[in-house]
Amino acid sequence: MALLADMMSAPIPLPASATGKPLLESGVLAYRRRRKSGEPLILMISKRRSKKWGIPKGKVDPYLNFGEAAAKEAFEEAGLIGQVSPHSIGVFRMKKRNATNPQAQRIVEVWIYLLEVTEMLTNWPEKGKRKIKWVSCEAAARHLREPLLVQLCHRLAKS
Repeated sequence: MALLADMMSAPIPLPASATGKPLLESGVLAYRRRRKSGEPLILMISKRRSKKWGIPKGKVDPYLNFGEAAAKEAFEEAGLIGQVSPHSIGVFRMKKRNATNPQAQRIVEVWIYLLEVTEMLTNWPEKGKRKIKWVSCEAAARHLREPLLVQLCHRLAKS
């Protein structure tokens, strides 16, 4: 709980947007600890349209709060169950291409939650559509392009 308190006590702020209303998404930085060393490991998932690695994230459902939506994405994309932080630990904006019109881009605002994984299922909705792997915080920081996620990985490594 000290890790969660530390990460939630100083969430990384988002600069003001110069564009219109963004599409809202939520995601999780899912972690577990090695049994012997206690080292945190972060879950990476393959993106559906590219061979790049990322974190579970997706659109916010209108009937769920952001944290619940983030936990739902972790379940659907990687079969993870765990304790999700009650508040966001950071937020970032990105441009996302439209699948039907690649020239059209949309601004997406992604709210990140911490998920301490307590259970990993053997079957889940998107099994076989994505690859998953557990990596050290340092390896996750090398795979992730978003500076906020890299910063969060480094903070988690120090816990």
